[in-house]
Amino acid sequence: MSRRRSGRVPADERSVVSSMRGLPAWTAVLLAVAISLTGVAIDSVSGELGAGFTVAFVLGCVVSVLAISRRSLFVAGVQPPIIMTLLVPLVYVISGAGADVFSRTQIVSVALPLATRFPLMIATTVVVVAIALIRAFVLEPRSTRPAAPYIQRTAPAHARR
Repeated sequence: MSRRRSGRVPADERSVVSSMRGLPAWTAVLLAVAISLTGVAIDSVSGELGAGFTVAFVLGCVVSVLAISRRSLFVAGVQPPIIMTLLVPLVYVISGAGADVFSRTQIVSVALPLATRFPLMIATTVVVVAIALIRAFVLEPRSTRPAAPYIQRTAPAHARR
């Protein structure tokens, strides 16, 4: 969709900066994943997911909810748990946390880091959903629908006496 004749970005397509068009949902998810993978790369030096991943994950999700278009705020709100649930086990499987693919040791070594990052996932989700709600209801209230005209209703002729 293009800009309107006034040169303004339509309300449903704005990012948090009202003069800029927001990112589509899939691009915002890729942005959050790319920033989180940057944190994984930083922490790959130490061999463990640590502060680099934590900061990058939170930063990626917050930047994503600020850059996404208003109509896609739901996607930004649900992406932190999905990204964490997919990314952390994938990193530990790729890094070779265990010898056998589906052994008990492998399952525990993949599930334990995910369980220890559960508070991070919940805190990030709460922050992202709070920002999304503030964007949706406080910063950019829906005012595109005009108010219904006031219609004075009178009683039918047979009821008036």
